[in-house]
Amino acid sequence: MRKFRLRGVKNTSKVLEKGLLENANKLAADPSLIIPKCSGEECRKCRWAKIEKKLMKVQRHRDNADKLVKLASRGDQFVRAYAATLSLAAAGKIPYLSSTQLPVGEVSFAVRGTVDKEKLIGLQHFDDPDLRLLAYWDMARSKDLHIYSTEKGLFCSAEGPHAPAEYIDEMVDAIQDMKEDGSCGHQGSCITIEWLSAKRTFRICRECAGDSNTISDLSSRIAAPDHSDDFKADAEIKLKCSQADCERCKRKSDISDITERYRKGEMTDAAYLDEAEGRFRQGLRKAGGVFVAGDECYGTDAGAFMAAMKGSDLERDVLSRLISSKELFIVTDGNIAGKVLTELWPEHRAAMLSFLASEDVIAKLADSKDNPPQILVEARRLELSKNVDKSLPSYQNLGEIGRTADTLARMFKTEGKDAMLRAMERFKGRDHRVKSVCFAFSRASGETSKAWQFSKQEADFGEYLEQFAKAMLDSVGPDYDAALKNLLTASGSNETVP
Repeated sequence: MRKFRLRGVKNTSKVLEKGLLENANKLAADPSLIIPKCSGEECRKCRWAKIEKKLMKVQRHRDNADKLVKLASRGDQFVRAYAATLSLAAAGKIPYLSSTQLPVGEVSFAVRGTVDKEKLIGLQHFDDPDLRLLAYWDMARSKDLHIYSTEKGLFCSAEGPHAPAEYIDEMVDAIQDMKEDGSCGHQGSCITIEWLSAKRTFRICRECAGDSNTISDLSSRIAAPDHSDDFKADAEIKLKCSQADCERCKRKSDISDITERYRKGEMTDAAYLDEAEGRFRQGLRKAGGVFVAGDECYGTDAGAFMAAMKGSDLERDVLSRLISSKELFIVTDGNIAGKVLTELWPEHRAAMLSFLASEDVIAKLADSKDNPPQILVEARRLELSKNVDKSLPSYQNLGEIGRTADTLARMFKTEGKDAMLRAMERFKGRDHRVKSVCFAFSRASGETSKAWQFSKQEADFGEYLEQFAKAMLDSVGPDYDAALKNLLTASGSNETVP
């Protein structure tokens, strides 16, 4: 039984004192209130008969507070707790209370004699179905009993788990949003819980699986050597399969170790379903021969799998080429291409990079700390830049307009329009001719939404320069050199190309 830390002594409130005294008087009048009834068939030899006789002997002294305190200092702990509780009624008042912190919150109780505080709390709060159970855990374990605490009282089974109807009804009613058939009403992967003696089965889907443990909730008012031994659990992982004859995604994985942890309350509903699904996907990967993205199975159809993938053209292209070159089957929990590439990166890094770059470029990225999609983007940029540099003349000491035009053209050729537009921001604060060149390259690349950023004079001149900017974007080698010189001449600058 969990041990609780005592929080010291404090003065009692009148309301709490009244409630404890009322409970003490009820037990003084009728000790059978704390004797469990039989759940199912009566035992041939009830474990509670001797205890009830001892309680009756203590009851004879219900008006003698001093005698009751003495009785609360020797013998059976449960009987001691009864005597201590009756002493409160005999005294008629409770000057001081102790308190302890329980999972349900702080609980106050009166200390009398030498009694385990769990049993004092359980009997002094015997009308509370959660707190009263504290008094019965030791006996349940030592005598191999199953004790059920309900709003209507206690029930006991000495022949293994045998949940009474009262307990079953209360626990089932406490489960929110559960239909009559025990399901949450949703389809797909789910947890199934079988409550054996209750002959009830519950289904909890991924959407409804939360931060609680349903077996722990259903067995929360059972005291027993193993309070969850009346329950079995399993996780059913279901995929939507696009191929009628695909049997690979219907395989079953061994999750017995995960299930045992769940049954013992060591993980939540959501965590259990997550771990079971992880084990299931691991099994699919090991078996191979199937494409799975999220809850969708595509069988052996790589095309359908790729059609479902979301991401940049680069990410999708690398993933598609990897599947083709390696005859690879992929099982992943989503449809984001970048995430899939990251999962495959440790094993297939070299192949992915080889699709985009030469060995010298790949060597430059050996120590990169970026994530895999970023490294792939950089590999393509470096390779394109290397090839572009080979195809274009090299310049030194260009003037401001020449440097602006050359930078924007090279950026467009190596990284594309968006990168060129971002680079353009560095030049737009210069004189009006530089800004007109920026406008010209923006128009030449097909971008028309940024015209508002330029004055009418800059835009008009930029429209004239657009044809010369377009020639630079489309040319290489000597043609590029000629296109740059033509743009400089058209801009009216006195700059020359060294």
